[in-house]
Amino acid sequence: MRRAQCSCVVVLLGAVLACDAGPAGLHHRRDPGALVVAHAADVTGLDLVRVIDHESIEVGEILFEGLTRWQPGTTNVEPGLATAWQVSADGLRWTFELRPDVWFHDGTALDAGAVVFSFERVIDPRHPSYVGGEAAPYWRGLLKDVKRVTAQGPARVEIDVAHPYAPLLGDLAIFPIVSPAAVRRWGPEFGRHPVGTGAFGFESWDTGEQVVVRRFERYWGQAPALERLVFRVVLDARQRLVDLQSGSVDLAAAILPDEQSFVELHPDLELLHTPGNDVSYLAFNMMHPPFDDLRVRRAISHAINKEPIVKLAYQGLAIPADGPLPPTQWGYHKPRKTYPYDPEEARKLLADAQARGVWDPAKVLRFYVPSTPRPYLPSPERIAQAIQANLAEVGIQTEIVLQPFSDHLRSTRNGEHELCLLGWVGDNGDPDNFLQQLDRDRTQLGNAINVAFYRDGMVHSLLVDAQEATDRLERERLYARVQEQIAEDEPWVPLAHSQVAIAAHDDISGLILNPTGQVIYRAVTRNRR
Repeated sequence: MRRAQCSCVVVLLGAVLACDAGPAGLHHRRDPGALVVAHAADVTGLDLVRVIDHESIEVGEILFEGLTRWQPGTTNVEPGLATAWQVSADGLRWTFELRPDVWFHDGTALDAGAVVFSFERVIDPRHPSYVGGEAAPYWRGLLKDVKRVTAQGPARVEIDVAHPYAPLLGDLAIFPIVSPAAVRRWGPEFGRHPVGTGAFGFESWDTGEQVVVRRFERYWGQAPALERLVFRVVLDARQRLVDLQSGSVDLAAAILPDEQSFVELHPDLELLHTPGNDVSYLAFNMMHPPFDDLRVRRAISHAINKEPIVKLAYQGLAIPADGPLPPTQWGYHKPRKTYPYDPEEARKLLADAQARGVWDPAKVLRFYVPSTPRPYLPSPERIAQAIQANLAEVGIQTEIVLQPFSDHLRSTRNGEHELCLLGWVGDNGDPDNFLQQLDRDRTQLGNAINVAFYRDGMVHSLLVDAQEATDRLERERLYARVQEQIAEDEPWVPLAHSQVAIAAHDDISGLILNPTGQVIYRAVTRNRR
């Protein structure tokens, strides 16, 4: 049956695309030195300490580099702007040796002072360029235990931490080192005039239309083959595929799961995908009754049928989740307490909650959902509708509040929701990066990352202990206890771990997808036909 459905989708979609492609067909005349990428949303800014959306991070990580970086296609750390490092015996001081002859895009040289500046503008409120409350709460949390960053000569930097911090090297792979001269020049507008040391430098940003970056001729590493990358905003998923087939774009992100079969069968296109280091979830706002009641949260967990969601909304390109960590992430632990689909058990728990006066079946719950596809939510509205139907079966009424992703983040960080659909992509290869989404320190209204507003003291203490532990087996033991406690308290309904997919023309080679969902563009080339 599923194969028949896929065939119908391919035939119908092919007819639509054939009509829209126009006489030029594939590969119409364009600048051969430029690669055009269709994104599902515009960037929100290009100062990486102020943003957490996928599109901004993908473009920003082309422009900026960190002291470390990922080995392509993995979250294994290798030297970046630092060629070597060592840590003191007590784990409280890290020393980094900087790479020589590295230049920022504005012609200024990388030195230890620039590294110190990059950190101090985020962690030191007295710094003249301090970003303050505008900084992404994500980074304020990651760097909260960095006491000081100091230059020990022009090519050596020391980072002192309040306690041993095991995830630091992974964090440094994504923390951007910026040009002090550019930050001083542009101030709060630096996000529209970004200057880093990456293989490509910023050229232009037409809001709502496209971002263009150009090859940086003084890049310290191997020069990219391409001259320019153009990130074009194409909001409609069908139009992204139309543009891909017509040749007006070379790559298309956020391809809907039920359109991926068309790409796989097309003779001139290919689909690249990799297991995503991500999780999607339904969060309960535990500040709002009735979700301060454990039995109500457990009732909803039993009401949701994950298997059809994975099969239909993800077209099978995902696996059901049983906790916040994907099975591919080290530190993953399957909890003893699980919540299989059981509508009868859900009704029983709700009846008990009603008898205790904590549940009103007449209440309509406000269910906040992003309209913008995310790597972990390729079809957010479809997933929300499936959840809404599951909840209706057990007598729970919901009203879906559909918003663009930026508005969705603003609403959920402010705690306006009762239920919300969201997710996370692991950024630094460490379990801490996922589990911090449920730390009590991430619940400040307006800047909340923990949008369940779950505030368990034991979970917090275990996460701190795991950060300080240097032995990986000990860290895994601590993270297993964290996952057991989270499963008992059920602040989320973990939904799925997805695959990351991107569609491309078959004359594009060298594409590498990181587990974080970003494409590595340094080695991309266009082959002559």
